[in-house]
Amino acid sequence: MDREASNVSVGGPGPRKRSQADRRKSTAWDHFHRDTKFFDDLKEFSNDTSAHGVKFIFDSPLRIIKLLFLFISTFMLIYALYTICARVVHFKSMPSGTEYKIILTDEAKRRNHGIKFPTITVCSLNKVKKSFLYNEGNEPIKEYFEIVEKGDSKILADLVRRMNESNSELSQISNLTYESLIENGGPAKDRVLYCKQRAQYCEELPIFINEHGVNEWFSMENSMKGRCWRVNPNGQLRGKMGDYGALKLAFWADVQDYFTQEGENFGFLVSFHDNDTYGSTFMAQYHMSPGLYYKVGLKLDRISWNEQKIESCNASVGRTTYGSYNEGSCVLECKDRSLNDSCGCVNILPPENNGKYRPCTLMEWASCGLSHYEEWYKNFTDTNRENPVCECDTACEEIIYQPDISTSAISQEYADSIEQPVQGVLQYWSNEELNISYSNSEDILSNLMVMEVLFTSMQEVVVKETIVYDWNDLLSDIGGVLGLFLGASTITFIEFIIFFIVSVTKRCCKTSATRWLS
Repeated sequence: MDREASNVSVGGPGPRKRSQADRRKSTAWDHFHRDTKFFDDLKEFSNDTSAHGVKFIFDSPLRIIKLLFLFISTFMLIYALYTICARVVHFKSMPSGTEYKIILTDEAKRRNHGIKFPTITVCSLNKVKKSFLYNEGNEPIKEYFEIVEKGDSKILADLVRRMNESNSELSQISNLTYESLIENGGPAKDRVLYCKQRAQYCEELPIFINEHGVNEWFSMENSMKGRCWRVNPNGQLRGKMGDYGALKLAFWADVQDYFTQEGENFGFLVSFHDNDTYGSTFMAQYHMSPGLYYKVGLKLDRISWNEQKIESCNASVGRTTYGSYNEGSCVLECKDRSLNDSCGCVNILPPENNGKYRPCTLMEWASCGLSHYEEWYKNFTDTNRENPVCECDTACEEIIYQPDISTSAISQEYADSIEQPVQGVLQYWSNEELNISYSNSEDILSNLMVMEVLFTSMQEVVVKETIVYDWNDLLSDIGGVLGLFLGASTITFIEFIIFFIVSVTKRCCKTSATRWLS
């Protein structure tokens, strides 16, 4: 029986003989499994890890449940990685928002010393006076100015030809500078009649007296619009809110001394800005006409753009020839560079030139400067142009005085009240030969512009751009995604890193490493 059984056993088909290649593969796999115990380690890791659900992939009684949890875990892992990548891209874009603050710190000190007044730039629209052009000996200048102001290219070409002729009167003025024409021909500095704060004239305020004993409550500067008064040029003046700290200014327009009698050009262009900048850099100035009383209520805003975002501002831009950097100073520097590159000069020297440019002569302005400026202006204002003429970034820090302007007509009674005190000056400014006569209160009403500047609040508004999605937000989102979809946490990652290091080390270093790890 035993023999038969033995024979049956021996005579049966028995186990399939494996090929040599199969034996080699099995041997390698057996060695790997025996040496590393990778699957045992992975199964043990899945049972002990803090990530929920992973253990059901390896330790579930039903295969369908294993496959279900494998599918769900894989899908959740892919979606979690996609969401995390999207949040990282969002973080890289540095999304920002605006934060508003009202500065109330050091309130007792602030209320005692007041708030910093702006520098006020007032530019006369009377670029070159009639009385200057009609002065004896200025006939060539008058002819030159008439032609240049019209800007007709054919007449300009003839003007340049005549200026090159040695026997022409125009040749005598060819080396005069265009800026000197604006400076000498523009309104005199005494056309600012008075400046008062707290019933004191600005000439008497100690804050404006420098170390040499000279009062510096205003200075003069040239611009493309004409001559400008720069009131409170160094920013020393301070004042309290309302009428208690108001600054009152009065200017004389010299309407009868305008070379051109186009009514819309009468008056002044006014801007309110920090003393570290210049009024010519502000493209949108306020037009103030004679015969009116202007009351200007100011609010001080400080704007800070985020320096980390090049889209918001460029922190690398430095000081310009027009003071602190702003978009207006960038445009004017762009204009000056273009003129200098093409003509070797500029029409008006920037306030902080420091020898960088030289002024154009009347010949250079007529032959090159004016036509090039008009071409530059045309290209700069062309909104359909693909490549911008001037690439200007936003300043990271800006101080802006926001004006709220109201107007009323100057009363006849007020004109009558100041007629007597200024009568002597008005007679001096009159010129009967040129039909310039300032003799009564009607003339005062048609030439006087009064401006009262005050602060509506002692508070400073700070507008600050802040990053609204930072590292904390990114880590919170990543943690939320991993916790919601995978049940994972920081501890899970530490567990996985330890498992990976141990498994790889056991595989590579075998027994000695295992003994060292244990």
